[in-house]
Amino acid sequence: MADYKFVVLTNAVEGQDDAFNQWYDETHLGEVVALPGFSGATRFRIHPTGDAALAHRYLAIYDMQTDDPAGTLANLNQAARSGGLRMSGTMAPDVVTMLVEQIAQTAG
Repeated sequence: MADYKFVVLTNAVEGQDDAFNQWYDETHLGEVVALPGFSGATRFRIHPTGDAALAHRYLAIYDMQTDDPAGTLANLNQAARSGGLRMSGTMAPDVVTMLVEQIAQTAG
């Protein structure tokens, strides 16, 4: 099986950060990781550095182990559409996703 990361950039609906973070941390992460092909997840709050103005405040990185990343993501999307994932109205619609594959690593 190959290792991938599914990267998700999100925002909360204005004024809903606490409810959004509670739903994401206590419900959403676990539901996604329970799907076939997903093996873990980590969330981050983004803090811009320098003069960078970023469009998103939150980052989630899901660990995937699969030989069919497109099928794994299709299954995730189907679960979200069919109610298999309890989605929240506290998540703003400007979500950005990307699939990344590791090509190098070094230890320091």
